Order: sequence, then structure tokens, then C-alpha cells
Amino acid sequence: MTTAGIILAAGKGTRMRSATPKQLHKVAGVALVGHTVRILRIAGVNDIIVVVSQEIADSDELKAALLPDIKIAIQTEQLGTADALKAARESVESADSIIVAPADMVLVGDDIVRQMIDLHAGSGALATVLGAVVDDASGLGRIKLGQSGQPESVLEEHEATDELLQSNLINTAWYCFDNNWIWGALDAIQLADTGEVYLPRVIEVAAADNRSRVVVSDDNEAGMGINDRVQLARVEKVMQRRTNEAHMASGVTLQDPDTTYIDIDVEIGADTSIGAGSYIGTRSTIGARVVIGPNSQITSSKIGDGANIDGARIIDSVVGEGTSVGSNSLVRGGAELKPKVKVGNLAEIKNSVIGSGSQISHFSYVGDATLGENVNIGAGTVTCNYDGVNKHPTVIEDDAFIGSSTMLIAPVIIGKAARTGAGSVVRSDVLAGDTVVGVPAKSVKSS
Repeated sequence: MTTAGIILAAGKGTRMRSATPKQLHKVAGVALVGHTVRILRIAGVNDIIVVVSQEIADSDELKAALLPDIKIAIQTEQLGTADALKAARESVESADSIIVAPADMVLVGDDIVRQMIDLHAGSGALATVLGAVVDDASGLGRIKLGQSGQPESVLEEHEATDELLQSNLINTAWYCFDNNWIWGALDAIQLADTGEVYLPRVIEVAAADNRSRVVVSDDNEAGMGINDRVQLARVEKVMQRRTNEAHMASGVTLQDPDTTYIDIDVEIGADTSIGAGSYIGTRSTIGARVVIGPNSQITSSKIGDGANIDGARIIDSVVGEGTSVGSNSLVRGGAELKPKVKVGNLAEIKNSVIGSGSQISHFSYVGDATLGENVNIGAGTVTCNYDGVNKHPTVIEDDAFIGSSTMLIAPVIIGKAARTGAGSVVRSDVLAGDTVVGVPAKSVKSS
């Protein structure tokens, strides 16, 4: 039996008070709609359609949030969730059943989603709803069960009786439907007072044939939806706790889990330790036995085994095995630090390759440069790579020694084992083995 997934992400989310649509707000580094895609994929649903409004259908933000093979359907008017589902009909015609998910219930586990799919297929149900028992059901729709224990209807809070309001069994807005049945059932739903057509009404249609089913999650956090920024922060906190606990269970030490923020899809090796106040962004890979000091920030980067990041920022870069980066330093823009490099405090490295064993001392800037092995960059050195119009490269070959406060005016090549005196301003290439000093720097051999 084939199952297709439809994510309803066309709502405006006005309570977010944001120019960014709710479904594109992020939790743990990933947009809400991206989380929902991830849940479906892990649950085994590969054919996924996302229903969005025309306003965001072609946006770069939506494209960044979704995998390349995800299909898009457009709800042209805001006429309710049932109408939104109709927008995806042509994309799922070959499926036997469909699973429908909201974009804002991202704490639902992939295991309970698989359970819902299996129950739906095995019971001959027309409609199956995923419920959750929560601590506080205020403001949430309730699932009304009949004497058989199966759902009779799903009612919003203002529609529910006083008796039903005592129940904490809420609707997560995740459903499974028979694909041949659902479209006719949608046509049978009456318009609400708002002029919209609400998807939960189909449960009543299936119940009339005694073919409605419910799966109830025993995770009370699964029912936490997001309608405003307060709820967004609460879900973020839960996701952070779950992620941190998973890494600690795999052999990672977190000095203070409450102040350590690790996005999803981050890989961390065993015996790595992470200091308080650190942030590791999605698409990052951290090796084994890495020491990450307090207040470090690592985003979209790869850190090799045994590296030491002491309160530094590493962005879109690679740090090699056994390399150390000092506090308040910044490594960014596609930089690559080879193994056993040493970067001091308050240094910046941008779009550069630093060879094995090289050292870059405090207060230095290395940009658009290629350094060989065992190069020494003295404190306060600057590669002056920008002439006001274009960026230019600097090449420093193996074993070169750059004295403190040297200004290297790019484009320039410093030859193998060459040296510059402290405070030099180097405006032309330096031959291998030569030593230059002064402003402008001149070879000591010619003085």
C-alpha cells in the first residue's frame, strides 16, 4: 500500500506578528515546515506535497526549507484546511492513502506517525486521527470518542460541551485518509460561519460508517503546537532538551545542557566536551575528543578529531584534526585549517587555506590567502586583500616567518622560508629564503 504525505502550510499565522510566515519560522535551526518533512521522511513517507499560499510559493526561504524533491501545491484563497487539502489532489492520485500534517506540530514523533499509518492500513479505516493527551488542553480542539473508543468527531474548544472540555485528549491535526474516499467526504462538509471548510469535519463522515480510528500518543509534548512566539520558544526548549539528551546518551559531555544549543542534524563524536553557552548550528559535524570551550559558536562547519575551539566562532569552514582556535577568534567564509594549526586569540581567518603546523598569532587578519606548512604569522599581521574595488590573494609558502604587525599588500607571494621584519609593509613578492624589513619592505641583502 502506497502512502503520500500532504503538509498544510498555507496559513498566514497572524498571531506570530511577523513578516515571515509562521511555517518558515525556525526551531533548532530548521523551518517548521522542514521539520514536518523530516518527520514524514523518517516515518517512511517519500512522496510529499506541501500546500502553500501564492505569496511564498517561489520564495528563496521556502526553497531553503525544503528538500529538492518536495512538490509544491498552491492554495489560491484562504478557505480553510479542507480547501487547502484539495489543492494537492492531483499530486497524490496514485497513492492508496494519504497522511495529512500541519506545519506547526513538530514535536510529533516519527514512531507514532508510523504507528498511525500501520493502524490505518490494517483496520480498513477511512479516516484516522492522531491524538495526544496533554497537561493543559486550553485553546485546543478535542477528540470526542464514542462508546467503542473510536472518534465520533473533532471539535474546536468553542464547540465542545462542558463534559468534553474536561478531556485532555486533543487533536494534533495529523490524519490518515483513504485516498479514494477523502475527496467525496470533503464535498460533504458544510461551510463554517467564517466561510471556511474545516478538515476535522471528515471524522464525523467516517464515523457514520464506523470506519474512523484514533491513535493516541503517550508523549504529552507531542500536542504542543505553535501559534505565537511564546509557543515557538516553548517548542524550541523541548527540542533543545531532547537533542542534548540524545548527544549525551551517545557519549558527549555538556557542561550545562540548559545553556547549550545544538541544532538538529548535527553530528558529534564520542568524548567531545562542550562548554556552557555554546551554540552548534545545523549542517555541522564535530569529531571525537573535541574540546569546545564556553561561549563558542559553530555553524555549518566541520571540526576534526581532537581539535580545541576555545570560545571562538567557526562559520562555513573546516577545522582540521588537532587544530586549536583561541578565544574571540573568527574563522569564516570557507576557510580551511589543516591539521595541527594554531590560531591565537582575536584573530580572523576568511576564505583561506592554512597549511598543517602553521601558527597565526593574536590580533591578526588573514583573508583570501593560501599558507603552506609550518608558517608563522606574528601578532597583528594583516593581509591587505582589498584595494577598494577587488579582493586579491596572498600566498605564503612553507616555513615562512612573518614578523609581528607586518602588512602584506595583496596580491603578493612570500617565498619558502622567507622572513619579514616586525612592522614591515610588503608591497612586492619576497624570494624564497630572503628577509625583508622596513616601509616599504626591502631585502636585507640589498641594504
